[in-house]
Amino acid sequence: MNRKNLKLHIPLLMSAVLAFSVGCGDPIPMEDMGVAKVAIARAETVKSEKYSPENYEGAKKALLAAHDAVEKDKMGDAKEKAIEAKKLADAAYDESAPKLAQETRGQAEAKIRAAEEANAEQFATDELASSKASLVQGDKYYEAKDYLSSYHLFEESREKANQALTTSEAQVEAMKRDLTKVDETIEAATALGAEQSAPDTLKRAKEEAGHARGDLENKKLKSAYTHLREAEKSSKEALLIAQKQAAVSELAQADAAVSSADEQLSGLKTRATSSKNAKALESSEEAQQALQTADENMVAAKEALKAAREAEQNQAYDEAATQSKEARRLAQIVTDSLPETEVLLAQASDRAGGETNDASGKTDDDTSGEDADAKATNDKPAKAEKAGWKTYKVRYIPENRDCLWKIAGYKKIYNNARLWPKIYRANKSQIKNPDLIYPGQVFKIPPKKK
Repeated sequence: MNRKNLKLHIPLLMSAVLAFSVGCGDPIPMEDMGVAKVAIARAETVKSEKYSPENYEGAKKALLAAHDAVEKDKMGDAKEKAIEAKKLADAAYDESAPKLAQETRGQAEAKIRAAEEANAEQFATDELASSKASLVQGDKYYEAKDYLSSYHLFEESREKANQALTTSEAQVEAMKRDLTKVDETIEAATALGAEQSAPDTLKRAKEEAGHARGDLENKKLKSAYTHLREAEKSSKEALLIAQKQAAVSELAQADAAVSSADEQLSGLKTRATSSKNAKALESSEEAQQALQTADENMVAAKEALKAAREAEQNQAYDEAATQSKEARRLAQIVTDSLPETEVLLAQASDRAGGETNDASGKTDDDTSGEDADAKATNDKPAKAEKAGWKTYKVRYIPENRDCLWKIAGYKKIYNNARLWPKIYRANKSQIKNPDLIYPGQVFKIPPKKK
């Protein structure tokens, strides 16, 4: 009979022995054989077929021999073999139990180390603690030589550690998302000039992020977690430094822009409300509205600048930069509106008639209409009169704006638009671009002939 069929034959043999015993009345060593069978089953619980194969196989053969002896009516031999089977089974158990316990303990320790490497202390605190507690308890039973109990505790420790590992590894995707946020923070810091304002901090953030990425790929989650947290800290620090630097720069530019716009607006208001121009301003609703709008924008610019300063003091650098940009925007609107307001005031002065002061404080007696286009606006320089020179004040005509070639084409100037370069050359000090002149400018007009 081969070993594979031993387990199937033992119950049949026991039944046959029982029937024979009842029929013949001979003393069959049933108790000894039963005890041997239990001992073999006990040896199997500690995997004796692996750790003590010689004793285990010997015990099974001895029990089978006991059954064979019973069939041959050799009860003495049967009893002897049954006792031998039990003895070998006990030896198999005694040899296997500590080996099984130790191997299982090693597996539990390996799982605990893997869980710790996966940062289970952070992600699966309870499972890891329970695993370690089972390991400690198993050691106590092992020392008391209760190897089966220690084996079960070590097995429990291994399974709990495996659960902790599984829980921790599930955090990989979450850590990858955190790493993406770090990359975005580094990018934002770089865009704000962190390579100049915080080079060392930015470099550290990039290095730590690189280490974290490599550890995640190798599932070294504990190390990855440490590098990731450092990358988050450094990237945020670099961004804060860059934001502060940017906010300070934006605030300085806004302060300069608001101050300049306020100074220009104040000068215009002073000229507009002077005794010579007050009547003209009073007669022009457009000029009044333009000044009021400029005033409102100026107030708003100053309020935005104040908010920017407060945000900068509170280290809210993003808000400080935003408010500074708004202050600059409003200041630019004020500055851009001033030339048009100057023109409106000049028109009002022209309509008032006679010799009046324009918004820039200059005197003119310019008259409207093409017939007066070439009339001099300043007749004082005797030398200019003797030399045949004239002056011309650029007018504001929305539907037909003045330009150099139009001025040259007026009848009382040159009556020839192609002669506009003569005017340009004579007034280079105030004409930066021949295609761009402004209402209110007064040009010297040289004689048509040399």
